[in-house]
Amino acid sequence: SSTPRRSSSGPSPPPDHVSERGHATVGEWLASRTPPPPELLRSRIVGALGSGQERGVAETERVCLEAAERVLAGLFGDGGGARRDAADLLAADALVTYALEFAADDPERFADRATHAIERFGRLQAGRE
Repeated sequence: SSTPRRSSSGPSPPPDHVSERGHATVGEWLASRTPPPPELLRSRIVGALGSGQERGVAETERVCLEAAERVLAGLFGDGGGARRDAADLLAADALVTYALEFAADDPERFADRATHAIERFGRLQAGRE
């Protein structure tokens, strides 16, 4: 028998064990990732996060997904496709990767959280049409 899936209409709460990570802020957690991103990509990620870097580490998934969404919305709004947009697209990809890496620390909720992220970005694309 399969386990019923929880609705993915909203974000899941952060993992209960977040305080055990040893990082106080989103920025500290991101700085601990290895290998570190190249400088251009790091600067785009930092720019996309803005003050979100100072949020509590428990908000890492949400902060990264929101930043990625803002980057993608900007690219979609500008028409995208320019070579200079490549670094922003890579930053959005990295932010989603970091969000899912953070979410993966809670394996019981990971599938729902990943589904929520996919649906979120699907709505962003649907809004363009």
